[in-house]
Amino acid sequence: MKRYSRSQNSRYEQIKRSKAEFKILPVFESSGILEADSNNNKGEPLKHVAPTNAISPEQYWDKIKLPISKRPIIKAILYKKGIKEPLKEFNLDLKNHYIIGRQLRTKNTSQKDDEFEINNSENEEVVLSDIGIPDPGCSKEHCVIQFREKDNKLIPYIMDLNSSNGTTLNGILIPRARYIELRNEDVILFSEFDSDSDYELLFMDVN
Repeated sequence: MKRYSRSQNSRYEQIKRSKAEFKILPVFESSGILEADSNNNKGEPLKHVAPTNAISPEQYWDKIKLPISKRPIIKAILYKKGIKEPLKEFNLDLKNHYIIGRQLRTKNTSQKDDEFEINNSENEEVVLSDIGIPDPGCSKEHCVIQFREKDNKLIPYIMDLNSSNGTTLNGILIPRARYIELRNEDVILFSEFDSDSDYELLFMDVN
């Protein structure tokens, strides 16, 4: 697999000119947010309910009998601006959706994971995300990457979960509660304005 690296400048500055357009699904399609009252994690209600055509990449590949050697590598790579090496990589093949949200560093920790420090104290904020962002401006459930089967194809989407500061894709603010199709090397930021967030997430779908 080709190794991807970043320059010292924000990666989305390099990409957004070639990705100025994105596909928005029709407004009349249910986002799942209004159905989330019955859905919870760790005793807290979740904002997102997977749609009926949700499918994980692994389930889809098994369904079409795609050999393991030919399966794409799908992952999200977290960067901190100004730092060349990634903070963390998240494989995205086992679940049909991945919640992205706030996961802050803490001073007194009982567990450490690379750049992330996780406190298991009862007084700490409950982490609801699959992909943790160590940024206080990021909502607990900021946005979601959702895989769906449409027209016999596996298609990844992103959706803002009514976050406080909004979600941008390649420098463009996306509408709330609407599925936006993701493409390889799309860059996700967790604020309407680039200067308000120190972190960016690179989506990779490499065949």
